Amino acid sequence: MKNKLRALGRSFLLDVGLRGKLLCIFFLLLVLPLGVFTLYAFHRINTVIEEQTYSAAQKAFDDTHTAVEDLLGRLTQVADVLTMDPSLYALAASDSTDTTYIQRLEDRDRISTTFTYLRSMSGVDRIRLYVSNAYPYTNSADIVSLDSVQDSEWFRSFREGSVVCWFGPADFADQPESEQGWYSLMRLIYDPSHVQEPLAILRVDISAERVDAAVSRSTITRNGTVLLLDGGEVLSASSADRAETLSSSMPASAAGWVEVDTPQGPCRAQTVALENCGWTLAAALPRDDIFRTSRKLRLEMLVVVVVLAAASYFLAYRLSQSITRRLYRLNDTMHAVELGDVYARVTPQGRDEIGQLMHSFSNMMTRIDTLMDEKLEQGQQIKALELKALQAQINPHFLYNTLDSIAWMCEQGRNADAVNMVHALARLFRISISRGHELIPVAREIEHAESYLQIQKYRYKNQFTYAFDVDPECLEYLCNKITLQPIIENAINHGLDLMVEEGHIDVQVKQDGGDIVFRVIDNGVGMSGEQIEAVLQRGPSDRTGIGIKNVNDRLKIYFGRQYGLHITSELDEGTCVELRMPKVREGEYETK
Repeated sequence: MKNKLRALGRSFLLDVGLRGKLLCIFFLLLVLPLGVFTLYAFHRINTVIEEQTYSAAQKAFDDTHTAVEDLLGRLTQVADVLTMDPSLYALAASDSTDTTYIQRLEDRDRISTTFTYLRSMSGVDRIRLYVSNAYPYTNSADIVSLDSVQDSEWFRSFREGSVVCWFGPADFADQPESEQGWYSLMRLIYDPSHVQEPLAILRVDISAERVDAAVSRSTITRNGTVLLLDGGEVLSASSADRAETLSSSMPASAAGWVEVDTPQGPCRAQTVALENCGWTLAAALPRDDIFRTSRKLRLEMLVVVVVLAAASYFLAYRLSQSITRRLYRLNDTMHAVELGDVYARVTPQGRDEIGQLMHSFSNMMTRIDTLMDEKLEQGQQIKALELKALQAQINPHFLYNTLDSIAWMCEQGRNADAVNMVHALARLFRISISRGHELIPVAREIEHAESYLQIQKYRYKNQFTYAFDVDPECLEYLCNKITLQPIIENAINHGLDLMVEEGHIDVQVKQDGGDIVFRVIDNGVGMSGEQIEAVLQRGPSDRTGIGIKNVNDRLKIYFGRQYGLHITSELDEGTCVELRMPKVREGEYETK
């Protein structure tokens, strides 16, 4: 792993462009620290905002708890005061047969005055005393007969419950509308002389609107919800839409904020039991609300950081571009020179090190131009001399043997054959001279090869046959002179000379795209791979005339390294020599 990292670092230092290195350095020195600082700031912002959100939510929840408990506590206080009032017991225990009407009115007025005073002092909204049907003071708003509530749901629940009961608005759903909007404390009043015998029911009420207002008095978060619960029943909620779905998910008891899953998503919740009534006050904070501010601030910071990073990166890019532009121009120019454009130049700019480098390169190329001109002139001279030397390598033995054959024909009286052989030799030398031109039409080269084959057929006494297959469209192109004759000579001397049966030579000239392809095919003894290599490497000899290597070298000198000849052969099967040269028309190449 360590070696891979070292190799990666070395590759970066050596292979990455200068502009890329400058931008990477900028990234490491500016963008990376800025990014690390931004991540740290994000973390700190999340932490601080979360703490502040919980602190504000806790304060709001505590305020709500205090307000609700204060309202409900007033009911307990008033009930406690009244249960200590002897006049209440005296009124509840009075008998209509033992009191006069005036006494009953005085008792009623006295208890009504007490209720009114307590309402004004304590802040409760209503105090009511429910008495039995025989009670003589039921014609007052403060004293009501039990007969009017005998069939109510709350009365049945109270009768089956304890001495003190708490009721919410939902418990009065079967009552008239004016009797539904109350939070009530109900307490039994017993006869002091008979503690097991209830005399009346004391009811202390506070308006549901006041309790609802206290529950909703503080907005914990945008979607935070405060619930007043009686077990799993919602008595009041700051948001009625979310109350039912949240009530079942609230923990039974949680001294601090705990994580809970609700149908509305993950929330932080806290519950607290209210004194005396046994109800629970709960609060739920959606997790999204807790981090909403931090997300907004984080997004703003991210936008600022991205804008700053983009602006800085743009400035760094422009700066690196101004530094590297001249280097890239110099590099492009050097690359063009490397690809062969020796006339590519760069104009020096500036006096710094880069400008000095450009100036030095310009001077170097000027000097190279001078040297190349001199070298080109020398090369042209050498090329001309090489071509002339190659063309001059005509085998004198061929001329000697041909003249000897002509003399022998004359002695044998074969004058007609001797004349034909002399004419063929004349055509051969006339085409070979070609007024000093190196390139001749393909038609003339075919004529030259045919004259040579005629001479050799006379010499070998018709021991072989030959045939030409020439594409007529190839005849107008130019080719190197004396190209086919060395190949045919090699086919006769090495391929057919050792054969017992009659030999045959095919000469083909075809087009192949932008090239002309010559093929000389014989059915001779063939050659091994080593023999092919030797033929391509050795120079002229007594039996090879100008030589195959000579022909190959001439083609490469004149047309380029991609041209030349290729030999394929199999022993006892024959040999195929293929020559390839470009299609050349008059005037396209030098003719001397």
